[in-house]
Amino acid sequence: MPPLPYTYEELLGATVAEALAADGFAPTSNCHVTVHSALSGRPLPPLALCSAADARQAVTHGREAGGLWSAAGAAARLTAVTRLRKDVCAGRAVFLRVLRHCAGLGAADAAEEWRETERLLRHAPKGFVPAMRWWRRAPYRAYAGEHADVVPSVTVSYGDDARPLASLFEGALPTLLNGGAVITEVSARSAPVALVAAAMARGAGLPPRVWQVAVRGEATNGLSGSALRAVLAEHADAVAPLCCPPDTSGPGRARPRPPSLLVLRHDGSARAAARGAVQACFARAGRGCAATPLVAVHASRATDFLENFRREAAAFTYTTALPDDHHLARLTDWTNTYVAAGARSLLPDRHAAGRLPDVALPVPAPVLLVDPAALNDSRPEIPLGPIALVTRFTHWAEVLDHARHSGHHLGIFTRTQLSQLAPQFAALPARSIHLNQPPRAGLLP
Repeated sequence: MPPLPYTYEELLGATVAEALAADGFAPTSNCHVTVHSALSGRPLPPLALCSAADARQAVTHGREAGGLWSAAGAAARLTAVTRLRKDVCAGRAVFLRVLRHCAGLGAADAAEEWRETERLLRHAPKGFVPAMRWWRRAPYRAYAGEHADVVPSVTVSYGDDARPLASLFEGALPTLLNGGAVITEVSARSAPVALVAAAMARGAGLPPRVWQVAVRGEATNGLSGSALRAVLAEHADAVAPLCCPPDTSGPGRARPRPPSLLVLRHDGSARAAARGAVQACFARAGRGCAATPLVAVHASRATDFLENFRREAAAFTYTTALPDDHHLARLTDWTNTYVAAGARSLLPDRHAAGRLPDVALPVPAPVLLVDPAALNDSRPEIPLGPIALVTRFTHWAEVLDHARHSGHHLGIFTRTQLSQLAPQFAALPARSIHLNQPPRAGLLP
């Protein structure tokens, strides 16, 4: 693969445009969207949005390309994915630029996203060979008949704006290694990241159209996210799992994901918990399940924790861009309402009126609220943004109640063994539990 350009203008003007042309995805709806850089405000090349006809055509192209990819053999697929890992690692500077300009991640956030992506790329090929060996000697293959070696030819995966780079490889690599084609549905904001990754995959040896990118739009411009997913899921053979799928059961737009939870028990380190809470609450603020705005602290450690948390948060430089102005206004209104209801604000310092600074600021300072009451079902959803809501507890049952309304990721600072705590979370939404570190987004290995 020829070297990718490294300047912002060349990257977005040449590489993304070339990726769009080579993707084999030629929308006929003539619906386009322009995304501006989150840092400089410069426009990106117009991105073609996906229509229903485009989605069906992409599945047809994927079936044709998937047959060639599957016939290449496991060794050839493993070689191509290994080369892709090397090319992606060599293009670190490219992806860091795209993550900052397009996805709006700050320097620290982009570096963390890169480390997670590197880990995925490093472990995926290593686990492929043992998995195939196990599959060949699995006892139930004798009863599978003619379908024993069937691999879904077209799989739909989803890009996550909270993890714009890691979610791409998390959803695509298992299918690509097993010989299937992938169609990745992404938002316009994350589309350049996906297009550059798909272009690198073709340069590493993947046939054209084995990995395609579908850009979703609003309901009046292309297909909305839920409509596009419905069309792709109907015509494709399988759907790749998503770390924290949005709740689309209700009418209208998808509701925000439940927040992840960080817990400091009575026997945990307040300093370590405060340091982890700052990263969990503010480093990925506005990024869905990757952020952790909800913190539960044992009452006996609350004073020590809040002192450390406030000191760490005051020194933290918040640089991640919010998705849009709507979230910033909602964050401001929600915070003011909560303060009026009795919550205590530690950051920023407030005057007698107890209101937030002017919301005209493009990026607000981190907000730290201490909630005097326990969580309950009537609590309004915590909006996206640099916010930490700290609630105190005295009994472990209160934490279990918090976890019942939280997301899939849980971090606990304690000296207690995980084997003693994990069974208590068996029936709760938490799927990924980490001790003495903040929650981490991502599928279980």
